[in-house]
Amino acid sequence: MKKIQDICLTKDNIREIPCCPGGLEVRGKKFVGELDQVLRWRKKMLEKGMRGFISYHEEIARGFIEYMPVEVAPLPIEAPGSAVLMCYHWVPRGNNEEEHLPQEKRLIELTIEDAKEKFSGIVTLGWNNPVHFPIKMLEEMGFKEVETYDYLSLMWLPFENNMKNPRMIQSKYEPKNLFSEGLLAIDQAYSTRCPYSIHNAERVKKLIEEINDERICYSIHRIDDREEAIKWSISPWNWEWLFFNGDEINLFDKKSKDLKKMILDRIDKLGD
Repeated sequence: MKKIQDICLTKDNIREIPCCPGGLEVRGKKFVGELDQVLRWRKKMLEKGMRGFISYHEEIARGFIEYMPVEVAPLPIEAPGSAVLMCYHWVPRGNNEEEHLPQEKRLIELTIEDAKEKFSGIVTLGWNNPVHFPIKMLEEMGFKEVETYDYLSLMWLPFENNMKNPRMIQSKYEPKNLFSEGLLAIDQAYSTRCPYSIHNAERVKKLIEEINDERICYSIHRIDDREEAIKWSISPWNWEWLFFNGDEINLFDKKSKDLKKMILDRIDKLGD
């Protein structure tokens, strides 16, 4: 691979992040919703102390990584004096899965060295998934699991001796189940940090408007800052989720027509 150039995130270049409007991750894909929110969210995070890097390969912004002080980060984590690694991504060429993990690992190593100048440790969330924020890769870099919730683990890399382990703040929100009242509670959360999350929130909203049934009780919650991350937290934690009468629904593998059918089927069962 040709030489890669890593540049610190600034307000001037942050729009070049692959997930921002026009970036490599979203280019040529169809989205509903206002993707400019992705850029505005990052500008706010920079004002709160977010740092990171954009990686250019052949003059194309193909990767990025973001971290910030735990105390102001939009995640329900306690780790005083530490940084939290929030998001990192490398857009591979074609379907080359072997390309993105080594580059993401390189970006994490770069971030660790940068964070050591100001913080006593760095914490992040790892997934029991071989290609998405994988726990195994983080362990290879020195992180250790300190808490585990289903597929999600709180990962910790202290820079000093005798550091107290970080912890997840206990989940606060319980999705509603209104079946006994003859109603369908649809609870949803999203974040403007991610274009896919904006897209999913908008398509669920449009489906509910199309169905137009008074038995649907729809609540949507935005998780963009620390207070919202704590207030609307579930376990395992995520900043995007969907529940139908307390049952979690996986949005990522559902087409809109399938979601609509699921909603209509749930409504039909209310009268059984």
